Amino acid sequence: MGLEEVAAELYSLAPEEFTAARNARAKQAKDEGDDGLAAQLRRLRKPTVGAWLVNQLVRRNRAQVEQLFDLGAKLRAAQGTLGADALRALGEQRRRLTRAVAEQAADIGREEGRKVSAQVVTAVEETLRSAMVDPQAGSALATGLIVDTFSSTGLDPVDIAAVVAVPGAVAEDSGSGAGATSATAAPARKAPEKRRDEKAIAKTRQELEEAEQVLAQAEGEAESARQAAVEAARRTADLGAELTEARRRVKDLHKRLEAAEKAQDEARRSQVAATKAERSAVEAAQRLRRRLQALLDVD
Repeated sequence: MGLEEVAAELYSLAPEEFTAARNARAKQAKDEGDDGLAAQLRRLRKPTVGAWLVNQLVRRNRAQVEQLFDLGAKLRAAQGTLGADALRALGEQRRRLTRAVAEQAADIGREEGRKVSAQVVTAVEETLRSAMVDPQAGSALATGLIVDTFSSTGLDPVDIAAVVAVPGAVAEDSGSGAGATSATAAPARKAPEKRRDEKAIAKTRQELEEAEQVLAQAEGEAESARQAAVEAARRTADLGAELTEARRRVKDLHKRLEAAEKAQDEARRSQVAATKAERSAVEAAQRLRRRLQALLDVD
């Protein structure tokens, strides 16, 4: 599999699964002797939650995304040809559609058991809006490989390298002029590039590979630390609940103990009174026996 195919597989995963899966695929590529692919895979960045939602939207609700692109094309074509009222109507249609599709993306996250904040939904909506006003932004979004949400006014081009995991996967916009500029500038650079220090290039590449390995390890450790923090928070919550229950039980036991002590005091008082009554009865019986005996002795 090539870089784009592996990237498509990785960016379909949940963000918390990304780093481990990417490192595993990079190791597999290296074990298979494809060091170039391994290095490219290690450079793939973990997507933000907003970017992950947009990528899932592209995969699952492609028709809705295409509807956004179609409306965006109509809006761009209408500039300068329609009246203010017609443009306002199209603009309102765009806002309703982007808001609805952003909520669809949020629903995907919720279906996966993820909490989606209002801030993330806003970032997703802004990315969708940008894809409508900027064809290059739309091409970036359509890859399903973005690593972060973005914003574009349609005047300045989106930085493809900054927002798309595999920039080469973005379809070129023939109207942007970027391709022509790159092509004409390339020959002027080729000659000096050939005279560069090959040893320096090799050394830098080695340093880059080592840095990428350190980055991959750091990301893995960060992910492990995040999971440990989540587990610690869950354990703390569980212990807090247990402590609350224990305190409730202790309070209940205190009440029961107080009632038992009160009953014990009453029982002791009853015992003392019963003992006195018993002693008095014994003394009275003894007196009566002596009197009876005296009467019998007289006869």
